[in-house]
Amino acid sequence: MPQFSIVVPAYNASDTLAETLEAVISQECSDWECIVVDDGSTDNTRAIADGFAARDARFRAVSQENRGTGGAYTTGVREAAGDWITICSADDALLPTHLRVMADAIADNPTADIVSCNGYFYYEDGRQTPVYPDGVEDSVRSWTVENLLERCFFSVGACYRRKWFDTVGGYAEDVFGEDYDFWLRTMACGATHLYIPARLALHRVTATQKSADHRKAYESDIRSITTLLGSDTLDGRQRRAARAGIRLRRRLISEIGRPVSLKRRVGRRIRKMMSRFGAR
Repeated sequence: MPQFSIVVPAYNASDTLAETLEAVISQECSDWECIVVDDGSTDNTRAIADGFAARDARFRAVSQENRGTGGAYTTGVREAAGDWITICSADDALLPTHLRVMADAIADNPTADIVSCNGYFYYEDGRQTPVYPDGVEDSVRSWTVENLLERCFFSVGACYRRKWFDTVGGYAEDVFGEDYDFWLRTMACGATHLYIPARLALHRVTATQKSADHRKAYESDIRSITTLLGSDTLDGRQRRAARAGIRLRRRLISEIGRPVSLKRRVGRRIRKMMSRFGAR
């Protein structure tokens, strides 16, 4: 049984999938399996995944009718044999030291349930910039539910104990931000988080990717937080943080499309907030 099961949801990902899977092969830690979930692709995504499975038995490919990223993650985790799930979209990449550093962090912090890291934004012109620049999130720390209600941590390559998938019933398939929704429900149920400042993952940034639609992302966050408010899992302080998180996102939605000068002010506000809590 491998320590890590890397789950890669892939929909029409033929342009980037091979690069993502080559990065998995390049891991310095070899104790992994990788499950690629072809989510109803109409290109040669499945053929690429099958090629890697023929090359290395640690890869497996499964296909399903299109159910979205949440459905693909759920299928992949149900197929997983490892104690720790590692998430990586088909257009992102894990740097070679990723799993080795994660394994060390897990060994040194046996009570952690979720481990996330720093990384790089990877732009179409080849530029790479740190997600958390120098001076921001430079120390090992644990995020609280209150932190998460304000803004999600950078979660490319994040690892979590498989048991939490079963505890919260997997990923929601009817929300836009399935990753944030999953972290929120998991931590509200008691999962502990650990952030390590090592830069271990690349997040590809394009104008057409799902996460580029900020309005849908904020609206999805509001829906997830509102649903959590309707449950009995939050204490008084957390409920106040939840209401503040909703107000923040409504304000950010109202500022989408405003003049550049306002966008700059919003950008400064977001950077200030990132310096406290980080970014997705």
